Amino acid sequence: MPNKGPVADRVAVLLPTTSRCCRSSATAIRLLSVVLPFVVMGLLSTLLISSNALAQESWGRFKGEIVVKFLSDGRNVRLEKPFAYVDPNNLDWDVPAGTETDGASVPRFFWIAFPPFTGQYRAAAIVHDYYCQSRTRTWRSTHLAFYTAMRAAGVDWSTAKAMYGAVYFFGPRWGIGVLPRAPGVDKYRTEEQQQAFFNDLKAWIERENPGLDDINRRLDEGGSEIPK
Repeated sequence: MPNKGPVADRVAVLLPTTSRCCRSSATAIRLLSVVLPFVVMGLLSTLLISSNALAQESWGRFKGEIVVKFLSDGRNVRLEKPFAYVDPNNLDWDVPAGTETDGASVPRFFWIAFPPFTGQYRAAAIVHDYYCQSRTRTWRSTHLAFYTAMRAAGVDWSTAKAMYGAVYFFGPRWGIGVLPRAPGVDKYRTEEQQQAFFNDLKAWIERENPGLDDINRRLDEGGSEIPK
């Protein structure tokens, strides 16, 4: 039998090792094919959560915890701890402890579908109510803060815009030479008429997604141009 020599011996030694390496590589590839989709899904979920948190943060943020106590009259609540909303311009909207509110700055026809002290918009309603009472900021900036605070609290865009439009139109106004309500608001005297107006407003917003300036313009014209 011919002598295979040292080279052949080395090849014979390497072949089993190579075979084991191939089997190990195949196992690793199979394992990777199983694990990789879960890793990718985890990364995408993390990115989505981070993106949503960043988008929500762009509307401002809240400081403190809302702790309220319902008063004996069954209608008003008292804020037990100080609370604040910081708007997108980094302006603080502080609400001191001891503030009493009944949610009256939000039109009453909202109260069945959107009770003022529940839901995602509760924080925005408390801030809005306090500044409608104190009137230490302009009525326009106060209503705008109501909108951005709702978005910061996670209220969807169409509901937030429709609720903003309702308080802009039916809510209080103050300042030198300013009418207490929007022009044309007297056309909607009953809660049923106001609710019908709100439904038309929300439907228009959902169809066209107008900006706040466009909403303001149409409402300042009396709301008569809100498309059905």
